[in-house]
Amino acid sequence: MKLCVNCNNSLENESLYCNKCGAKQELGDTSDNTGENLVAELPKDNSPKKKLLIPRKIVYGVALILFLVISAITVYFNTPEQKAKATVDNYLNALQHGKYVGGFKSGSFEDYAIVLDYKYVNTRHGLSYDGKDILTFDLDSYNESEERFSSDLEEYLQKMKDLYLNDKNYTLIESNSEKLVVRDNKVGHSFSFLYDMQVTNGLGTPVYKKVTFDVDNFSGEYKISYYFDK
Repeated sequence: MKLCVNCNNSLENESLYCNKCGAKQELGDTSDNTGENLVAELPKDNSPKKKLLIPRKIVYGVALILFLVISAITVYFNTPEQKAKATVDNYLNALQHGKYVGGFKSGSFEDYAIVLDYKYVNTRHGLSYDGKDILTFDLDSYNESEERFSSDLEEYLQKMKDLYLNDKNYTLIESNSEKLVVRDNKVGHSFSFLYDMQVTNGLGTPVYKKVTFDVDNFSGEYKISYYFDK
């Protein structure tokens, strides 16, 4: 309810004229003694809205950061180590799903029958080859590493000949009764990766193994050359 501006007669809030004295009423009148509150209409803001402008330096800065992050991720997943590791992951995933795995191997090793789960642990080592490394096998190398596996230098050198001269990746440089020298012709990278794996044995029982995969790209693309477990 509101009061007439002229005679204080009680009127409805919507009344434009007093029904007693006929006086014209004003909008936004105050309330009567009942204490009801009248809400005055606020003028509408028809002024044009200002657009929020972001400083150009901030835009360029954010764009540069995104570019660097994307570039770093791209480089990381295209390093030799990551490409070699991806070969192992793809091989194990193919084994899990019963797919062909020959394209991931350069060796003729036997595959696990069933792979239940696997997890990368670490990279044991990574080596680069330029096709120019020279390997020398003589009395010094025999005394350092092979003495317990060979009875004498002659037997040791014969073992090295059998190992390296039948491998197309090595070229003979010198061979006599005291020394064997070969050149390592391999060009590329090799890595060894350690994985934790859950596989099944011959009885179908799940067993856990630590498996090391040797991977190289000497053939032009990364392949698994061998693996050994314990």
